Amino acid sequence: MRRRRNISSRFFVGVIVVIVICVLGALYSGVSGNPSPVTRLVGVVTAPVQRLATGVSRFFGKGLSYFTEFDALKAENEQLKKQIRGMEQEVRDARLALEENDRLRRDAGMPERTRDLTTLPAEVIARNPGDWATTLTLDKGSSHGVEKGDLVITEDGVAGYISAVAPNYCEVTSVIDIEMQCGALITRTRESAIAEGNYDLMAEGNLRLSYLKEDASVVIGDTVETSGAGGVFPKGVMIGTVESVLPEENGISYYAVIKPFVDVDTVSSVSIVTAFTDTME
Repeated sequence: MRRRRNISSRFFVGVIVVIVICVLGALYSGVSGNPSPVTRLVGVVTAPVQRLATGVSRFFGKGLSYFTEFDALKAENEQLKKQIRGMEQEVRDARLALEENDRLRRDAGMPERTRDLTTLPAEVIARNPGDWATTLTLDKGSSHGVEKGDLVITEDGVAGYISAVAPNYCEVTSVIDIEMQCGALITRTRESAIAEGNYDLMAEGNLRLSYLKEDASVVIGDTVETSGAGGVFPKGVMIGTVESVLPEENGISYYAVIKPFVDVDTVSSVSIVTAFTDTME
């Protein structure tokens, strides 16, 4: 019984001491404007604990983020695998279609399909994104076999054509320039048209697909490629995708807006087609 009283007395005294210390600390802070020694002592003591708690929180936060990102990456990976399988099947179907077409050409006594491009790599050394023209300057010229009218391409598609040649450099009229014009085909339907630069569309980085027939079945997302008409450019080089289909001013026929595959504002490396053999028809 006496021991319990001693414990109670000590607890009571301890509480009184803590209260007094807190009051004195508050008075010190109020008078001096600085943290009291008790506050600093508590901070020193609790700082390692706070660091530990923060570290543990970050550790578990990173762990949770890792598992969340892992699940997202796993789902994205599965989706990409499905897309790859689909594209592989499309490649196989295209290869079978080409083989069948070649067989039919042989049976009909026609030459086999060939497209042989002779290309020269070049680097963009200057660009002129003007209001009336969008041109590029390349580091290759007539001394390298470059000629006026040569097509300029990248792995993605048409970048433009050579419009001026000097011995050690050349100028390229870009695919969106108002001077650009070439025969085009809608890949899906094989309908023919003309891909040409347009002043209003040039600022948007686009070009126009003109002279579409009234019953043309072009839709948004269709790809457009060179037709090879006239033998100036090789056939089958990609130009871009259809972004919109709009009526002409006469309200009878239509034209399409093409987003080119090659961004002339950022392209840095190209290939100049100095010669080609094309029997794609």
